[in-house]
Amino acid sequence: MTLERWAAAGVVLGAILSALTLAMVVSRPLRRLARQNEEFRQDWYGVPARPGHDAVPGVPERLRRIETELHPNGGGTLRDAVDDAESRLTEVESRLDEHLRSPHGGQLGSSIVRHMRTRTEQG
Repeated sequence: MTLERWAAAGVVLGAILSALTLAMVVSRPLRRLARQNEEFRQDWYGVPARPGHDAVPGVPERLRRIETELHPNGGGTLRDAVDDAESRLTEVESRLDEHLRSPHGGQLGSSIVRHMRTRTEQG
């Protein structure tokens, strides 16, 4: 082989190695981006059940479940629980007010108020 052929082979080999290096450098961030895209799609659309793993619902389905909890349905939702707690609290407040207005409750009520103020100031 002549020197010119060796030089040409070196140039071709250098070009091939440069192209492979460039492909590796460019493909690494693209693979990372593709993996992030796939993770986002799995989070958004969900993942079906497979052996050994439960199904994971997607974001729209989870939002629908949350939304159903915000509307009363007669006892089974979070909204029903909040409404029930609020009505019981209102009942307790009215009974306490009624008790504090009674002759015996007024004296007891003022001692409770003093006790609560003392605990609040200490706390």
